[in-house]
Amino acid sequence: MKKILAILILLAALLVSCKDDSHSESSNVHYNIYVDTIRGHEYLVISSMNSSNIIHSESCPCKKGGEK
Repeated sequence: MKKILAILILLAALLVSCKDDSHSESSNVHYNIYVDTIRGHEYLVISSMNSSNIIHSESCPCKKGGEK
């Protein structure tokens, strides 16, 4: 009986300690997005407080058969 009670208390403690991430602070994240040209190629630069990404832009002249 004590083992069952201990297991139930442990399970209850685990469930209570679970964090619901569906309402995280991501709605308060601000992004900066701009186009940068390096050696004739266009790149999208996306940055936030914690990370940044650089992506070769689809509107770059090299993707339209222009500069290589």
